[in-house]
Amino acid sequence: MKRQLLMSPLAATLMVFVAIGDVSAQFAVDVLSYSAGTAPAPGFTTPAAALGSPERFSGEGVFPSVVSPFSPPFLSSEVVSIGETGQLTLRLSHYALPQAGALEIGVFTNAGLVETDFPNGQAGSPVGVFGVDSAVVELSENGIDWVSLGSITFDLPTNGYTDLSDPFSNAPGSALSDFQQPFTQSLSSFDGLKYADAVNPDMLDLLAGSGGGKWLDISASGLAKVGFIRFSVADDLTTTNFKFELDAVSISHAAMGAVTVPEPGTIVLGLIVLSYWHFRRHRSESYA
Repeated sequence: MKRQLLMSPLAATLMVFVAIGDVSAQFAVDVLSYSAGTAPAPGFTTPAAALGSPERFSGEGVFPSVVSPFSPPFLSSEVVSIGETGQLTLRLSHYALPQAGALEIGVFTNAGLVETDFPNGQAGSPVGVFGVDSAVVELSENGIDWVSLGSITFDLPTNGYTDLSDPFSNAPGSALSDFQQPFTQSLSSFDGLKYADAVNPDMLDLLAGSGGGKWLDISASGLAKVGFIRFSVADDLTTTNFKFELDAVSISHAAMGAVTVPEPGTIVLGLIVLSYWHFRRHRSESYA
């Protein structure tokens, strides 16, 4: 008679949790903590919006459009907001490993370029940008001990597809950009470029297949590996209410390490949060 392998409920739950986490590959998979802070963007206070892949298509049911340098994600289910004194702590699906002379973690927000020749997709010179935010970024190997990278300005856009000529298309492309490919250029690199130009260098050439975003050098932290990332917005002690909006984070191909494992107490909560992420991913992929 064959022997049956019995598994405790906790072990079974952990295996399911890790399996789900593996599906999401290079993204954040767990919200450890979230405090909205003072005056976040109204309605944008669902932290699970920062889990999973950056958006490729936004505005379903409102103003459907591909995500491009001129058209960032803008739905409350896609972006979470952090106000002054607020913070968001995320667990990554895998450890990010420092790479000499390379960038390892991408941060995707709702920054967008100002269009100067609508709807053709033309950046100004100097380039204009909206949705620029700053946040203090901290990294951790274990989710307990933290190293700060300081305040970082997030001013680089996201691009969802590589085979479109219309940056405001209401139909998705068929060639997906690579959210694990670091974008190493600066905002000024977009000066005067068209989104797509059959003759001259354009934004698609500049991105070279990358999904864009602001990429971080985790080597500066001195950590051997990074499994957790925290974003916070300090109180500037003025009447201005600053905030930071986050879509997603990603780990580069070269920096992917072993799978991170949550503490037992976070497993059930993680399953609930990840069910939200699976719904979001399924909806997003229905447009891909």
